Amino acid sequence: MQKLKISVRHVIAVCLLFPLGVSGQSDFNVDKINPALIKDANAVVRVDELVWEIKSQGEAVQKIRTVVTILNETGEEKHGALFVRYDKFTKISDISGILYDAGGKQVKKLRNSDIEDYGYGSGGDDISDARVKLANFGKKSYAYPYTIEYVYEARKRNMMMYPWWTPVSDEKSAVELSTYKIKAPAGFKFRYKEYNDAPAVVKSTDADGSDLYQWTLKDYAVRKSDDFYPLPQEDRVPHMIVAPSEFEVQDYKGNFNTWADFGKFYHTLNAGRDVLPATILAEIKNVVKTAKSDREKAELIYKWMQSRSRYVSIQLGIGGWQTIDATTVANTGYGDCKALTNFTLAALRSVGIQGYTALIAAGKEEQIKSDFPSNQFNHAIACALVDKDTLWLECTSQTTKPNFMGSFTGGRYALLVTPDGGKLVRTQDYKSGQNVRNSHAMVKLGETGDGVVDVQVLYTGLQHESRASVINSGSKEEQKKWLLNHINLPSLDLQRFELTQGPDPSVTEKLTLNVRNCATKTGTRLFVKPSLLSRPLELPSVSERSSDFYLPVSEYNFTDLDTISYEVPANYKLETTLPAFQIASAFGSYELKTTYENNKLICARKVVMNGGRYGSKDFAAWVDFLKKIRKADRAQVVFVENKL
Repeated sequence: MQKLKISVRHVIAVCLLFPLGVSGQSDFNVDKINPALIKDANAVVRVDELVWEIKSQGEAVQKIRTVVTILNETGEEKHGALFVRYDKFTKISDISGILYDAGGKQVKKLRNSDIEDYGYGSGGDDISDARVKLANFGKKSYAYPYTIEYVYEARKRNMMMYPWWTPVSDEKSAVELSTYKIKAPAGFKFRYKEYNDAPAVVKSTDADGSDLYQWTLKDYAVRKSDDFYPLPQEDRVPHMIVAPSEFEVQDYKGNFNTWADFGKFYHTLNAGRDVLPATILAEIKNVVKTAKSDREKAELIYKWMQSRSRYVSIQLGIGGWQTIDATTVANTGYGDCKALTNFTLAALRSVGIQGYTALIAAGKEEQIKSDFPSNQFNHAIACALVDKDTLWLECTSQTTKPNFMGSFTGGRYALLVTPDGGKLVRTQDYKSGQNVRNSHAMVKLGETGDGVVDVQVLYTGLQHESRASVINSGSKEEQKKWLLNHINLPSLDLQRFELTQGPDPSVTEKLTLNVRNCATKTGTRLFVKPSLLSRPLELPSVSERSSDFYLPVSEYNFTDLDTISYEVPANYKLETTLPAFQIASAFGSYELKTTYENNKLICARKVVMNGGRYGSKDFAAWVDFLKKIRKADRAQVVFVENKL
């Protein structure tokens, strides 16, 4: 399924072929830019004009013109090329471009030879009827700063999607002027909503009686980042979402006025495509013959599906939204997210288990605007109803455990597609107590401070994902290299390692390490750290801020349990008191306990973190919490050589 929740500039870089109020601007001398816009910027968008001219429920013309002054190589990488995707529902015409020097003098015009045309998704795991036009003036051929202008037009016959307005698509690019104009037949209904202080619409009537809607943003400078914890981009950058009410695409009609309407359209689009061959039905019956419950049947079918199919991105037909039928998937053994989901649900229904396709915005920290029904999805998964509960199935993965959504699809809204329409539901959240790192280490200290460390760690929930990925995709040597890059010790030799997956899902990690300076030897003393092997917590460079901050839940919802047992050389005795700390806050908690008996120092550390959005007034408390943890982690236990 094509990802749709992206900025207009990423979808089609530029074009304007009929006048707007500012389209005559042509003096692109860099000296004309307000110095405040150049400060901290990689590029300055001089003009960004988008026009969406609605002809009918089934057709529109999109026109864009973009003029960008490139200030450095990073700005060039972001804005230097024009990328235009098209298919049988989109016709591109009249691509043009001009390059200007710093003084605004025309240096070069875009030639046909500067425009490449190639198949979109032509790789082995991509099947698409879409194509791409890629235009650019070449990299690093012109002295910075310089300015580029691109213009083109697109005629659209897929009206499921209206272009969104994201005037600030790159936070290191300032915006001099950005406008979005929608022209529609008088009385034509569509929907829009502004977010994050985006400018309000200005309505008027064109000379021909058409309705005009225009949004304008001027002189938007690069915002200074004052800490490590910005809100997600969709919660801090001005933007506006637009969507159809009634629309047509090919021979289908629908509307997106409500989520129920959206789901009804998707169901109609894909109805009748879940028929399975008789041979497959017999195979499924054999797969579940030993199952004692519906849940066990569903898990067996899911495992069977994973073993006989693979994911291939398929963008054919109505914008990539109409699935390949289940019989074709059965015969070929491959499909995209829609097709594999449809195939899996068909298999479940054949043994009496009801289930539905769930449309979702997949990706770490991805969310939709639940208050605005529209096409915000890029993925499909299966939701089976078993034993009065839901069982979520990621059908594109051959290794994911049933009902594990993880950071890819967990903790967000999904749209269940039923015959009666769509219904928004929340997928499983992963709280701190589910994302556990439980580590037990035995350290045999030598008199020099070097040590031999045996470690066993159990990772669950979101904390197991990275290691599961390494197991499933990396060779033994690649796994070792990855581990060496992720072990929090400065000087070590990895003697042995083992990574195994459990059914929970979970990963167990076993390591044997030779660690130099495992404890610090100074004269006759050994300084031992109770927090050896623990996760470090970085301290921000500022302690105050004026806006809300965000601790990504995929990174900050966790529990770390670290227990280390040090075998101290027999000729050393304890010199200091044993450290103990307890710290509590709204962000989580920290606890450290130490005991010493019979030359064994045992250190138990527990950290619980709670991610999420917090107010600016809470930031000082967050920094204070981190400082206290870091201070506790610097505590040391001192042993002195016993010479008696």
